[in-house]
Amino acid sequence: MAWVAVTCPQCSAPLPRVALWRSVKCGSCGALITKTESLVTRDTFRQALLRARQSGAAGQVILCGGQGYSLMERLGAGEVSEVYLAQRVGPLPFLAVVKMSSASRAADAHSCEADVLRELQALACDGVDAYFSQLLPEVVAIGVIEGGTPGHALILKAPNGYWGSLAALHERFPQGLDPRHMVWIWRRMLGMLGFLHARSWAHGDVRPEHALVHPADHAVRLIGWASARKAAGNDAQAADLMRSARIIQMLLGTDGGMNQAPAELASLVRQAASDAAFCQQQGAAGLDATLRSAARAAFGPPAYVPLVL
Repeated sequence: MAWVAVTCPQCSAPLPRVALWRSVKCGSCGALITKTESLVTRDTFRQALLRARQSGAAGQVILCGGQGYSLMERLGAGEVSEVYLAQRVGPLPFLAVVKMSSASRAADAHSCEADVLRELQALACDGVDAYFSQLLPEVVAIGVIEGGTPGHALILKAPNGYWGSLAALHERFPQGLDPRHMVWIWRRMLGMLGFLHARSWAHGDVRPEHALVHPADHAVRLIGWASARKAAGNDAQAADLMRSARIIQMLLGTDGGMNQAPAELASLVRQAASDAAFCQQQGAAGLDATLRSAARAAFGPPAYVPLVL
């Protein structure tokens, strides 16, 4: 085995072993020694990182939490915010949903929603509940918009593959959706509501605009969590279930769509949409079990039916 002495090429003084993989300063002559021919100093790297963060932005860029986001497309507007699809600017870009304040109370609403989502993520972080953590929006940043654009923003990670809201789905099929799609859409909502209600939470604002649909995966994601509350009573939880049933009524169509659905399914939807006591008695799990039984009686064993948009 050959022994190698690490020495300064200028004065031959011994150098520490770390000189084999990084730059060092010779203790004798003060020379900066590096083993490689190509060297990137820390200041040069920081300047390159800053340029990367400032480049690649196609649209308006806002700064929040020290990071830039290029606004790509307006998705809609709520009571206190305008919602945009955006891309984080920098060397590791990703798609984000940006809620920008349009009312003075937006900051409080954003903070409330962020706190709710973080607390629910903590509840769903392990075990069988980890599935529901994937269906909860992920908070990326929250704070005052820096620079020239005044206001407040909540930045969420954009979910992949979601086509749009159930309100948009109703606009696409105003005559009514195939009742077989109604089954899995309602079951996905009941699954999330069951997770919440079992932990004494309620969503508080279940409506078509607050549910996104993933056609290929047959998934539904609830959004709009600013009104969610813990220690919710039976009335609030029953209201969640009733609103979910009313969404299904809407999707089945106003022009005879309910009449085209199998009788047992149509009856279940009508009762759940109007009877708070029934929803309290059944709960999310009970409604789901009744829905599965009615669907099997109407359509046979579960089967994947493509939702073509």
